[in-house]
Amino acid sequence: MKKMIFAFAIMSMFAPAAFAQTPQPSRTTAAAPAPSASTGGTGGTGAEGKLAYINSGRFSSDIGELKSKLDAFNAELDPKRKEVQAEEEALNNLKNKINTQGATVSAQVRSQWVEEASDKEKALTRKKEDYNLLGQRRLAEVAQPVYDKVTKYLDTYCQQRGIVMVLEVGAAQQAGILIFASQGTDITDDFIKEYNKANPSAAGAASAAPKKP
Repeated sequence: MKKMIFAFAIMSMFAPAAFAQTPQPSRTTAAAPAPSASTGGTGGTGAEGKLAYINSGRFSSDIGELKSKLDAFNAELDPKRKEVQAEEEALNNLKNKINTQGATVSAQVRSQWVEEASDKEKALTRKKEDYNLLGQRRLAEVAQPVYDKVTKYLDTYCQQRGIVMVLEVGAAQQAGILIFASQGTDITDDFIKEYNKANPSAAGAASAAPKKP
């Protein structure tokens, strides 16, 4: 199977909802020819011996191992995001002050305010760039090992079920090569279920453990 390649991108301007975008595959994934379904495991997806498709956009929320990693990643960088937001708010307040009060003060005072705003904006831009680079590096460190495991597991999953090729539905639709696909060829639910069963996350295992009286 060809290695799934994932592109990492950080949201610009440190959007409040999340520090980073979920890694997304940039190419389709094709499985090498595999044994027929009769020689492998069971799937129940309707894709055995066929072309199948998968929605990798659901991995970040539905694969427990990956979700826990991304949650920890966002928590780790959340202080930096809040720092940037606070500085951005202070800059906006200063700009608003210049616009609303600039005509009521001396030219010297207004000039000082403008110079201060310019310095703050330059410093904020540099900080965003630095934090974006840091976020990209940390996101790759955190998420890529899990995606490597997902890729390896998908290889095994397809070979066991005789699936000869898998398209990533988002990339296929964007490229205009997926016009119609039978619901039975969507392996997303089954693959995620099987992966979570084989690779339970620490968070999921903790929540599933019986509580002490």
